[in-house]
Amino acid sequence: MPSATEIKLFRSLRDKAPRDEHHLFVAETPKVVSDLIKGGAKAEILYVVHDKSDEWKNRFSQLNIESVSDKELERLSFLKQPHEVSAIFRMPQPSEFAQHRVTLILDNISDPGNMGTIIRSAHWFGIKNIISTENCVDIYNPKVVQSTMGSLVRVNTYYFSASEISLQLDKKTIICGAYMDGEKLMDTEFKTPLAFIIGSEAHGIQSLESLVQRRISIPAHNSDDAPESLNASVAAAIIMSALTKIIGE
Repeated sequence: MPSATEIKLFRSLRDKAPRDEHHLFVAETPKVVSDLIKGGAKAEILYVVHDKSDEWKNRFSQLNIESVSDKELERLSFLKQPHEVSAIFRMPQPSEFAQHRVTLILDNISDPGNMGTIIRSAHWFGIKNIISTENCVDIYNPKVVQSTMGSLVRVNTYYFSASEISLQLDKKTIICGAYMDGEKLMDTEFKTPLAFIIGSEAHGIQSLESLVQRRISIPAHNSDDAPESLNASVAAAIIMSALTKIIGE
């Protein structure tokens, strides 16, 4: 049975300040927790419902696993419908930024679901590094962690101020930005090193506009009746898909 102190700590990790203080974050559901473990994330403790605890102990015998009732898991969980396991992980030590062929830069992505989906898409398409402005949502926000489905520890995500970002990139880097108007993505040839800035759906690129050297757009094929804009994570995935050739060269 989790103690009052354990419950208090777990629940406090909803917020960024306690996460940063303790260097801990929360993950839930079997898929997310097991994928994080397989990806090398260090689990501090797993809370697993009684009828599944033996199964988890057999799979991960080296981990600290506490068997709990359904009601106890509900007291811990941030989910409306807790599923089998909730866990606390230690934040990995951030590595020093080392530029790869393509770098994704996020400006003011505040929605946790968008951030998580972008990280998962970056993992899918082979993007190694994401740079985020300081006004982006924290990647250890529980909703971001759930949205990444384990990709969180497989993509390096860095937070830099707007003034620091250009200092991280090679001077030869071509910096593109996603806009509603500009060169058509599918008609554009790209060379590396390349950085691509994605802004928020509501406000677009704001704090990093001065860095943009080429404006790139994703044209709507249904131009007579197209939606006003694309979701930021959808736009990011389309752009990463278009860059697949140079990512893997």
